[in-house]
Amino acid sequence: MDIHFLEGFESPSRYIGNELHSVHKVWEDRLRILLVYPDLYEVGMSSHGLRILYHLLNDMDDVVAERAFAPGKDLAQWLRAHGEPLFSLESQQPAPLFDVIAFTLSTELTYTNVLNILDLGTLPVRSEDRTGWPIILAGGSCSFNPEPMAPFIDAFGIGDGEELMPDIVRTLRAARSAGLSRDDALVQLASSVPGIYVPSLYDAQPAASSPYVLSEPRRPSIPRTVAKRTLADFGTAYVPVKPIVPFRELVHDRGTIELFRGCVRGCRFCEAGISYRPMREKPLAAIRSELEQLVANTGYEEVGLLSLSSTDYSDLPGLTSLVRRFREEHHISISFPSLRMENFPDYLADEIKKTREGSLTFAIEAGSQRLRDVINKNITEESIFATLKTVFGKGWHLVKFYFMFGLPGETAEDLDAMVDLVERIQRFGSGFRRDVAINLSINPFVPRPDTPFQWCPQDTMEQSHAKIDHLKTELRKLRGKVHADFGDPRIAFLEGLLSRGDRRIASVIETAWRAGAQFDGWRESFRFDVWMAALHEQNVIPDSYLYREIGAAEAFPWEVVQAGVSREFLRSEYEASLEATTSPTCQQAGCRVCGVQEYLVPCPSAPPASEDH
Repeated sequence: MDIHFLEGFESPSRYIGNELHSVHKVWEDRLRILLVYPDLYEVGMSSHGLRILYHLLNDMDDVVAERAFAPGKDLAQWLRAHGEPLFSLESQQPAPLFDVIAFTLSTELTYTNVLNILDLGTLPVRSEDRTGWPIILAGGSCSFNPEPMAPFIDAFGIGDGEELMPDIVRTLRAARSAGLSRDDALVQLASSVPGIYVPSLYDAQPAASSPYVLSEPRRPSIPRTVAKRTLADFGTAYVPVKPIVPFRELVHDRGTIELFRGCVRGCRFCEAGISYRPMREKPLAAIRSELEQLVANTGYEEVGLLSLSSTDYSDLPGLTSLVRRFREEHHISISFPSLRMENFPDYLADEIKKTREGSLTFAIEAGSQRLRDVINKNITEESIFATLKTVFGKGWHLVKFYFMFGLPGETAEDLDAMVDLVERIQRFGSGFRRDVAINLSINPFVPRPDTPFQWCPQDTMEQSHAKIDHLKTELRKLRGKVHADFGDPRIAFLEGLLSRGDRRIASVIETAWRAGAQFDGWRESFRFDVWMAALHEQNVIPDSYLYREIGAAEAFPWEVVQAGVSREFLRSEYEASLEATTSPTCQQAGCRVCGVQEYLVPCPSAPPASEDH
């Protein structure tokens, strides 16, 4: 393919490949894997997981891994009009020539893009209609409820890709070399590789005691449930020290280094805190080595320290000292995202101030202490204002806060408490400087699978709109610079449906896609009317998925996958929430028998010993 024809399309740098550190290998005698992030290039190339898998696979001699992304609408239209299949960036080879096409599913709002990419690749969108290779894989955080996408995907990888991919490669390479059919290769995957879920080997049957359909294996050799794979030793985990440096600006245009994977906090609304358990920390020496290589190999002027809660790093003083030395020696900015208000020390505030003059962001989530206790967000008013004293005292004038509404147990008084807290924060900040500005991001709560709130109903769209109207009215009364952005209840509705659905939701996804739904996460592309029409056409009533309190004994469709934390633990946390009782972390109170210790011994949650500096 002559890549010069791409010059006629919007942002041709999305498609030409050949970036610094991209890998080009001969195809002969290698398993050919196409890694696909189902969104635009600038979004997909921001994915740390994609970077890891791309270089991990290409470091294997018997594998060639290339990339593809959702094309812009102009290129997609051209491909269809000319009968040309979607191609890879590295070699411009058509998607059907690969042995494996592997999707990253990090948000439910890309599901229609997955179908569109399969169709652009001239492949049937449903697994049952595909008769030969390539095998369609999917992984990522959304795979913990694979059922809504089960009819479209041949196999899901559950858990950490660094653990899964070597076993997947060995099995599929052997199957390809032996001339096995696609169906036989899938049986091999399901029966011999832990962490692999092959939906076609399970029948979806109506549940006896709930409105769900549940998946049951068709043969004894197939596991009834699939347990996630967990990378135990994060200190020696594979990291790409020569990641691709794109030609164009990305959504998150910086180098990234994971401080740790998982979280010890136990916020009851947080799916990532469950699915990425246990917390596994990277030693400071490994972080230092990564920083040195990453900066030398890429020239990035900013590096982000990736984690669910940066200030929970066990040797935070040592990390801050390392960042300070690196900033002074190499003149780069190193950012600490995911800051928490209950452990935000002065020395970290000083360091961040030297590298960033914009704003700081904190997630308070709820306005009242009672509701913060319900969700186990262990932040007190004392810690909120102690941190703000540090923040405003160091000279910041712009602070952003995340809140949610529609949380379990929420009352009208809790909504008013949110407004009251914001007013007191604004007034407190004005005592330090007159130009203090408060930005708020206030979003509808979506109960997620594999969390203590998976039994809870979600607010209806009408309820959400009423709460937004109330909050807007009350916030307008505040003096000073307070700006609030509200999440779209329609998006929350769709996220709830797609994250908590069973296999029947697949027909809704396909119907919406065929009617034009694409790029649902982009405001300018989102077509809610198409989704509502698809629900009506497929005779799917969302109420049973979204708006009811689910019985304690009901089985969930996503329990065909084991996220690693037991149902009993989640239920006990839910019951604690009903009493507004908080729970300590395992680092505070020792092992709380959440289920991790059943498959990972010893549980690596305890932080490593600090180094001398």
